[in-house]
Amino acid sequence: MSENYDFKNLEPDGMTFMLTHRKEVMVSYMKMVGSLGEHLDEKTKQLIMLALQMTSPSPQAIKVIVPKALRAGATRDEILDAMILTVPSVGISTVLRILPDVLTALAEFAGDGG
Repeated sequence: MSENYDFKNLEPDGMTFMLTHRKEVMVSYMKMVGSLGEHLDEKTKQLIMLALQMTSPSPQAIKVIVPKALRAGATRDEILDAMILTVPSVGISTVLRILPDVLTALAEFAGDGG
């Protein structure tokens, strides 16, 4: 099953691997994530997800979360504020490290006519 997979590419291509070789795990994961925060509106959920992402910054996750937040009605300032609120917990250097990815996601969303 995974014998033909080049494991050195696991980090950048982990999603492809999981969808190909462990689809049931990804389906279960997505179902579980979709059920979280059922008493929150979508904008609030996405802003919280963005703030949580600051504890383990991932440019790939930012590319997903920022457009979801914008589609749910979040403004650019609300997105930036959600990040800035994490400074006491994660430090300014972490926020500054992920800020370019957030700004890129904002610009790409605006460029898509979003």
